[in-house]
Amino acid sequence: MVAGRSIVVLCAPPGFGKNQLARAAAQRILADSGSAPVAFGQIEHLEDPRAAANALLCEPARVTIIEDVHLTDRHFLGLAMERISSDSSGPRVIMTIRQPGDFPLARLATRCSIDILDVAAIRQRPQVVTQILKSIPQAKIRARIRALVGDWPIATELLCAWAASSQDGVAGWTDLDIVRESRLGEFIDQEVLPLLSAEEQSALVHASLLEVADIDFLTSIAGHRNDGRILPDLAFRFKGLIDRRENRIILQSALRVWLRDAVEKFDEQTRVGLLVSMADQCSAKGRLAEAAGLARMAGDTRRIRDYAHAHGALRIWIVDGFSVLRELLENSNPEDIASSIVLRMIECIVHMKAGRINAAQDLFESLEQEVGPGHPLTKDLEIVRVTLLVYGCSFERTGDLELIRNLITEQADDAAMRTFLATLSAILNCQRARFDAAVANLNDARAQAKKVSSHYNLMFLLMHEASINLAQGKLKNARTCLSEARTRWKRDFPSDIGVETVLAALSASIEFEAGRLTTARNSLKKSAHRMPEAEAWFDIYFAAYETMIRINIADHGIGAMSEAVEDEARKLQAQGLPRVADLLMAIRLCVCGEACLQDQPSVISKLSWDIPLVSRTSSWQEHEVFTIARAYRFYFDGKRKKAQKLLEESIEEAANRGLERSRLRYLLVASVMAIVAGEDRRARTMVRSAIAIGAATGMRQIFREVGGRKLTPVLQELREDPDLTELELGFVDNLLNRLRDRQSIASGKLSTRELEVLRLLSSGGSDKQLARHLNLSEHGVRFHLKNIFKKLGVHDRLSAVAAARDLELAA
Repeated sequence: MVAGRSIVVLCAPPGFGKNQLARAAAQRILADSGSAPVAFGQIEHLEDPRAAANALLCEPARVTIIEDVHLTDRHFLGLAMERISSDSSGPRVIMTIRQPGDFPLARLATRCSIDILDVAAIRQRPQVVTQILKSIPQAKIRARIRALVGDWPIATELLCAWAASSQDGVAGWTDLDIVRESRLGEFIDQEVLPLLSAEEQSALVHASLLEVADIDFLTSIAGHRNDGRILPDLAFRFKGLIDRRENRIILQSALRVWLRDAVEKFDEQTRVGLLVSMADQCSAKGRLAEAAGLARMAGDTRRIRDYAHAHGALRIWIVDGFSVLRELLENSNPEDIASSIVLRMIECIVHMKAGRINAAQDLFESLEQEVGPGHPLTKDLEIVRVTLLVYGCSFERTGDLELIRNLITEQADDAAMRTFLATLSAILNCQRARFDAAVANLNDARAQAKKVSSHYNLMFLLMHEASINLAQGKLKNARTCLSEARTRWKRDFPSDIGVETVLAALSASIEFEAGRLTTARNSLKKSAHRMPEAEAWFDIYFAAYETMIRINIADHGIGAMSEAVEDEARKLQAQGLPRVADLLMAIRLCVCGEACLQDQPSVISKLSWDIPLVSRTSSWQEHEVFTIARAYRFYFDGKRKKAQKLLEESIEEAANRGLERSRLRYLLVASVMAIVAGEDRRARTMVRSAIAIGAATGMRQIFREVGGRKLTPVLQELREDPDLTELELGFVDNLLNRLRDRQSIASGKLSTRELEVLRLLSSGGSDKQLARHLNLSEHGVRFHLKNIFKKLGVHDRLSAVAAARDLELAA
């Protein structure tokens, strides 16, 4: 504005701070002159609509600000501006308008040299909003206000002022309550809505009732024919508050909340008729979440039951996603749920997805009594049963996969059901390490999902593919699948917390295997820390819980980990997940066995070595964990040959089944046992095979977990092996970097100053506090921390503290 042309026009709806910007720019322009700008506003225009134009024609000031242009004689003002603009060194004019129709801009732009700045130039930038919102202490209130504010400056100002003065107890307020109490609603009523005709307001109310205001959809509803003409025009005139993206209308969040409430002011018959009409149309178009919300607003929840019956519980889940099922259930009355088999089936699925397996099982059994042979929903209920077995991790019969294959054959012409069943089959084949069959299932499920545009299942199939890659040690492929799944989640289903949990669990496992402990630790906050009351199946529980146990040891020690595992196992038993509880306890035995072989014998003195047997229906995860736990039990019972034989057989079996992850673990356990027994040649052979797998897959953290410093001498010896490839040699060097022994660090690898920083770090404190204690700058503290992290082979403070405790450096 300061460096622009002689005439600058700010065009934006009310509340974008146009007048303040104009005055600030004028002051900058006149900073060296000592003079003040001349401003014309409502008072001057009401007294004489030609006052601003006459001032420009007679003795124009160096800078003139013209506000509220719609109150002027616009034609006369335009002619005046055309005349003064011919002088390039003449006066500067800054004009503010609410919408393009307030002033003949097209004519002026063709005759004068002007700058027109619309809302894209003056809207509030996200980083500015974030900085302003930092003044709000309550995180939940801050997040809600952030969503309401968008990039509308007046919303930021009023909502932040309200938050600063609000008392405790507002967390339960609705968005409408907040908009009303902050007086933002009053601003909308006084400054925005008067600019709209009754027909335009009505079109906006219709749009506000939909989560996605599609112009064609609104036009198709009886009585809304003109919306298709009105809404694009409003998006042009009120850009910033009403935006258009392709064929959708996006309303500013707070404005939408306020307009949505306006429907309550209609007379009862009109209101109900409008809501019911829109709800029915939404259901017909497959927009069931919106249909349920509108029916609830209309007070006609029986319609929700009808919508559920028309579409079917499983089809809604497959095509529309879990969040839609939840919306249908949450908007239904208890009486409607109790009287509807389909709604109760939905309730069963909701319990199942939330990890409440016992509740889901009880509900399923009651449905089973009502849905007998010949009932239209018999097949759907059978599919729910199979799904419940998958989520409840309770498949015990060898014929379960055959059952799913039969169901897939029966549903050959139903793409939605077929993609769902093929996905279940992929999960079971993956768990039993039948990876070729699992991949074939995924391909079939993906093809069928595309036929019915099931974006939800396409997203989940990527996560299942990541799970298969993880088992096979293909970390790069797993990370690629997960990245694409996360993109789909953020784009299509951002409110589905269950999806976030599954993504985070897989991410925790992938990043832990790669040695990225900080990323893994952050992922656990959104996965294992939510369990068992979260969406998961066997692969996901295992991915999250194994990582959680190992990170817990690093952060809090093995004793605290053991207590936490027992507590979590009790919760899993109570939720109806005994197999997951058994797996968790067996993982604890494995990590305690590792610690014992790494010179911590006291950790196993109080453990019960009650290990379940593996069977034909056991998952590969159970095979891996139970086998390693049993090998440790044999070893500590003095049956070392038996432990060795078990591990050798398991190594061969894992190789045959393509389980590189399991094979690597068996090799490392066998290596450490051989090292402790003094069997150097055997240990070298085992470690050499482990290096080949680790270098090819990128799985490095497990070397440190299972072998620790016991592996260092063997790795140093193997480093001189001429048969090592360049990739393997680099991998060995990386491992040696991570497996430094206590003596090498304590004897000079960490400087005296670094040891001092490390000890203070163990007691907590920010960079500023550490700097104050050490009489250093914050930059100096960060420099020392960087060196400490590198020397200890860690990536964050918490891991450095854990390493210091393990190496007895922080005492």
